[in-house]
Amino acid sequence: MRNNSRAFTLLELLIVISIIAILAAAIIPNFVGFDSEARVATSQTNLNTLRTRVTLFRAKENRYPDTLNELLETTYDDMGIERPYLDLLPTELMSDKTGNNSVENRKTTDEPKNDGGWTYLTDRAHVIIDMTDELDSKWGSYEGETPSEW
Repeated sequence: MRNNSRAFTLLELLIVISIIAILAAAIIPNFVGFDSEARVATSQTNLNTLRTRVTLFRAKENRYPDTLNELLETTYDDMGIERPYLDLLPTELMSDKTGNNSVENRKTTDEPKNDGGWTYLTDRAHVIIDMTDELDSKWGSYEGETPSEW
């Protein structure tokens, strides 16, 4: 009697699984830290957006905002259309993967909370990320940098 069933042998399956494991071992390290680098880049872009909006506020209102939330509340004439300086506060993704858009308005001499989000230094009209600790190795090429100094 001859068996005509078609199937993979155990040896063939082991070879295929080994090849997949080798490819995964070669590819996965390239993606480790990718989301950390993206979170840093996004936070830096959002920080620059906030700083640009503070500058626009200064140009249009002839003063700096008293608080960062004033960018949400005050409108300006944009070619006949009243628009707020910001529709919503962008998120900071360094302290929390889901995002943190909390705001602390303080003077330069006040003690930072260091709990993430944005800090608006009212006496300097300057926006920083509320993280004073140096970044560790999980942040890739940003290791050793301090977000509040960007």
